Amino acid sequence: MAATATSPPGATAQTTAAVAGGVVFRGAVYGGSGYADGNLDVLSSLQDLPHPLQLAPLGLQEDHEGLLPPARQRELARLQRRRLDLAQSVFYQCCPALDFATHLEARVRVGRTAFETNSLPPGWRERCNALDQIWVPSQFNRDSFLRAGVDEHRLRVMPEGLDTGKFRPGLAPLPIPGRRGYAFLSIFDWIDRKGPDVLLRAFLSAFTADDDVSLILKIHKFDDPNADLEGRLLHFIEREAGVPLQRAPHILVLRGLLPKADMPRLYASADAFVLPSRGEGWGRPYMEAAATQLPVLATRWSGHLDFLHDDNSYLIDIEGVVPAPRDSDRDVYIGQGWAEPSVEHLAALMRQVVSQREEAQARARRARQEMVALWDTQVMARRWTRAFRELLD
Repeated sequence: MAATATSPPGATAQTTAAVAGGVVFRGAVYGGSGYADGNLDVLSSLQDLPHPLQLAPLGLQEDHEGLLPPARQRELARLQRRRLDLAQSVFYQCCPALDFATHLEARVRVGRTAFETNSLPPGWRERCNALDQIWVPSQFNRDSFLRAGVDEHRLRVMPEGLDTGKFRPGLAPLPIPGRRGYAFLSIFDWIDRKGPDVLLRAFLSAFTADDDVSLILKIHKFDDPNADLEGRLLHFIEREAGVPLQRAPHILVLRGLLPKADMPRLYASADAFVLPSRGEGWGRPYMEAAATQLPVLATRWSGHLDFLHDDNSYLIDIEGVVPAPRDSDRDVYIGQGWAEPSVEHLAALMRQVVSQREEAQARARRARQEMVALWDTQVMARRWTRAFRELLD
């Protein structure tokens, strides 16, 4: 039996009469996560869609942190109040596959998701095959989902875009007290998959306290919000890496979420971006850094290779694709295959971008040009609008 538009999870108690079909968009939009940021850009891409749009947020139902401009908050609230007839609509969900609402009927049911390893966790294949179409951001994910048993005819690659007018060179840098002459920036949640151990070992190997460099760590989330992260860093430097503190290069830690308006300025405060991730479904921070015209150092594996290559970035060799360890901090990755980036190669690349700055800037300029020409939100908007019109017209 077809469900009405009051059924999608995330709907609020405020309802109006359901109208003709369009797109019911279910996914996180608040809180600053990678899913939320990507969903916000997709919503922006659909502003010219000649069909109505309803938003059913997953998780947070409003912008409690005040990360979004007031006008954007009002627009999202308006979309949340709209009610569409789900039986006539495309029911689009963007979330981990285990969160797909597979029990609801619609004109077409589309799930967009990603995973960061070479396979899928238990239950994902079945949830994906329960929907009509599965959209993934990268060719890497198309291949891994196909290997895991998701039906080929359901799979479609639908990348994200980026507002290259917002993320651009020449912005006023965000003040970073203590920043030194050449600053590497890394942005991530502190989890094993993001490779913080690889990053720290490489930086400590590449430089010393005598070098005029800084590593700025922008940590979105840490498992224990009250943990002494700085204390753990000191322990890692001295005990695990074996580097005396007085000989260690300069490391700065920035914690918490920034308002969206400040994120481009954070990139502008750095000279290069580095993230030796063990796996990405897409890799949004790489794209933001490239659009800001920073030299980008990224792992030579997974989703971001759809837009990064040897001519526009510095790709870190991997020692192989290995099983995620049994003591991984995320159970969902245990036993899955991910990359092991080379500490030695990353250290060499970090020294290279500092010593050969003209070459680094040439690669960064090419990356910026490609972000504008190929990946800007307006470019991707045509692709997204066309995809939904094919399902609705």
